[in-house]
Amino acid sequence: MSAGFTLLSPVKEEELRLSFGHTEEIGDAINPVEIFAPTIAHFKKLAVGTYFWFIPDAVKWVIHAAGGSLEKMMPIKESEFVQHSPEILFRNTHPEHIAPMLAFSNYWIQYFSDLPDERKPHVKATIYIRLLNARNIYSWFMTQYVDCIIDNTGKIIFGLTLVTDVSHIKKEGTAMMSILDTYNDSCQQFLCVDGKSVQGNQISLPVLSKREIEVLYYLAAGHSSKQIAAELKIAIKTIDNHRQSMLRKTKTKSTGELVAYGINMGFI
Repeated sequence: MSAGFTLLSPVKEEELRLSFGHTEEIGDAINPVEIFAPTIAHFKKLAVGTYFWFIPDAVKWVIHAAGGSLEKMMPIKESEFVQHSPEILFRNTHPEHIAPMLAFSNYWIQYFSDLPDERKPHVKATIYIRLLNARNIYSWFMTQYVDCIIDNTGKIIFGLTLVTDVSHIKKEGTAMMSILDTYNDSCQQFLCVDGKSVQGNQISLPVLSKREIEVLYYLAAGHSSKQIAAELKIAIKTIDNHRQSMLRKTKTKSTGELVAYGINMGFI
């Protein structure tokens, strides 16, 4: 698969909220924590680093719930996060990355909403930005829009977002977003640059099978071939073959390099 960078224009927080398209509040019949519970339980097994998750309420524009290691990762108390505006996250974002984060999120909402229903389960967006860690040092975090609940008009009501500390893998670079689409084996990469152009932006990405990407997730989480084989109920040799295939396709020399490649290129 191949991908080039697409430039996005900055947006403001109020514009991001409007992109959800809601003007009226919905009832309290939906329990998003209950709906997302199976996915949240999966995080512990496949997270590539220390993580926290949160569920934004797109109608009320507050954080409905949160969990994981929020207070160990960032200088934010759960009590000042849950049932408050997500603006607190913006205050703890590197100043150079606030505009890109808003632009990426705005684009993703519109992109996802416009997809046919059969395509939506096959796409995922990953954003790489610097946030303040618990020591008040800007570090690289990976933000993934994992799942969402939509209304009968196709608008997002609740979302499930996973934030992972990847500073042990990613040390430099610029804020960016990738959208991986396993429906048509495509990957789009995005930058937000106001008034500037990006040169030499064509990137060739290898085609990884769905099973290889699944194995890559487990490798990133630190699982051995034996553990992965037990989880996926396939032979250890098959796991090793998938790993060798990915090393060859990505031209990486070790599992560590492969995992770093997977994160930087949006496969994870």
